[in-house]
Amino acid sequence: MITAEIKLPEKDAELILNVISKLGGKVKLIDPDVHKLSPAAKKMKKDLEKAFKEVKLHQEGKIQLKTARELLDEL
Repeated sequence: MITAEIKLPEKDAELILNVISKLGGKVKLIDPDVHKLSPAAKKMKKDLEKAFKEVKLHQEGKIQLKTARELLDEL
């Protein structure tokens, strides 16, 4: 199998990626803005995504978050 990096205009990307997928190719989208982030900014982005996911799970009643007192006790 060949791996290739292809830069496409956004207006054409969906059609071309669908064709590649239908031909049995694997498609992995790479956000071009992510590559411009510093390592610290990438870590912050990852941490924020995790935090938002936890908030969503809490709102759905799937997990229980710590109270402010529990957080302060850890310090």
